[in-house]
Amino acid sequence: MGVAIRQSILTSIVSYAGVAIGYLNLLYLYPRFLNPEQIGLLRTVVDAALLLAPFAQGGLGQTILRFLPYFTADKDRGHGFINLVLLLSICGYGAILLIFLIFRAPLLEFFADKAADIANYTLLILVLTFVVMVITLLEFYCRALMKLAFPSLVREVGLRLLQAVLVTLYFLEVINFDQLLTGTVVIYLISLAALVIYLAAGGHLGPGLTFRSLTTGRKKEIFSYSTLSLLTSGSMIIIGKVDSLMVSGLAGYAANAIYTTAFYMATVIEIPKRAISQTSATLIARAFALDDIKEVRSIYQKSALNQFIIGALLLIGVWANLDNIFTLMPKGEVFGAGAAVVIWVGLAKLLDMAFGPNSEVIVMSRFYWFNMITLILLAVFVVISNNYLIPEYGITGAAYATGLSLALFNIIKWIFVWFTLRVQPFTPAFISVTVIAVGVTLLNAWLPPAPNVIADMIYRSSIIAVVYGGLILATRSSAEVEKVVVGVWRRMFGSRK
Repeated sequence: MGVAIRQSILTSIVSYAGVAIGYLNLLYLYPRFLNPEQIGLLRTVVDAALLLAPFAQGGLGQTILRFLPYFTADKDRGHGFINLVLLLSICGYGAILLIFLIFRAPLLEFFADKAADIANYTLLILVLTFVVMVITLLEFYCRALMKLAFPSLVREVGLRLLQAVLVTLYFLEVINFDQLLTGTVVIYLISLAALVIYLAAGGHLGPGLTFRSLTTGRKKEIFSYSTLSLLTSGSMIIIGKVDSLMVSGLAGYAANAIYTTAFYMATVIEIPKRAISQTSATLIARAFALDDIKEVRSIYQKSALNQFIIGALLLIGVWANLDNIFTLMPKGEVFGAGAAVVIWVGLAKLLDMAFGPNSEVIVMSRFYWFNMITLILLAVFVVISNNYLIPEYGITGAAYATGLSLALFNIIKWIFVWFTLRVQPFTPAFISVTVIAVGVTLLNAWLPPAPNVIADMIYRSSIIAVVYGGLILATRSSAEVEKVVVGVWRRMFGSRK
């Protein structure tokens, strides 16, 4: 358990460092060194590869987590299993490549009007898809070995630093834009090489395809589990990436640059959810194992409330400083067109946080299959809603589609959990937190601007944080938040009797 905690702490630190670098890249370097059309094309190439990679790996990433322990007793320490997974993923990639070649014409037809030159980069996308696929599988392998920090460092920090270097080289005219796109594949290859060297140095990679534990029953179990994982992970990646590609195809690269920048700005709201969800998932699993529905309800409600409290504060902070952020951004007058996207996507993410770990509750229960069904339905709805709303409302339409999709997704799961398990996430404390959040938002509109942008961001953010936090504590909305604040206070100033 100590190893898990240490790895989780290190991973969290690395993740936040990666977010900071990502914000620097997206809000300063990219707008400063590239034009919107170039940013949009770059995002389209990368997102297309990220969309295809989960289908190429065929759900084998989760299979590594689930089944590696059955093979580590062999003399090869599981080398044979990971080698088999990599071999199968190559077959999966071949199938995706064949499907792409068969349907290449109708796929590219979607981009013909607004982003026709994406056809010139299909080879680059396919190569990047293969590299991302292997990286993803090795990251799952590291997770199964409880080695979380290094892969996170490579992905969150190393890759983003290399992206910053690459864009800077383009700005200095050391490379041209086509070389920048090719260089994007190269930096992913560097990331892959780092993972291979790390695993090999630790003795976790080696030759062999010997599988004493691979019985006929185990083969069927692996196939069934991988198929289920493919449907789930495939749906999730469609939900997360298809909007970017559809914005490029329906509105052009420049629109995609503005949309993806605004979308990333809004995702800062859900960062705390990742940490809370990981912890709550473990606790929910234990509660179900003990058949303790009362404990499931308690964890469900506490997680939902605390996610909502933190998410609301972050959304108010981002919303209040939008004008300041776009003022500081290079080409801020261009990217400011995405302000509505930031707000709508932010509200959608906050709504998702307010419903709490409903997916975790479903997955850890005997009704785990329902989560897959909702994900597939959501993926279909995302494609349909984007296809209708983007031509009608532009990039704001894509934000509407995200909001509608997440609302529908959560409402369906909320109703299902209530009818099957008789638990739901909402408590009376949600009312007081909502009133506080609305009141602080109105307070921000009343605050006069400061003499300069930096001063305005500091004083505005400080007042929002103090007033919001003070009201949350005064109303005793969350015992967990109160406990954390008291703990920090005692560490800083010492306990008072």
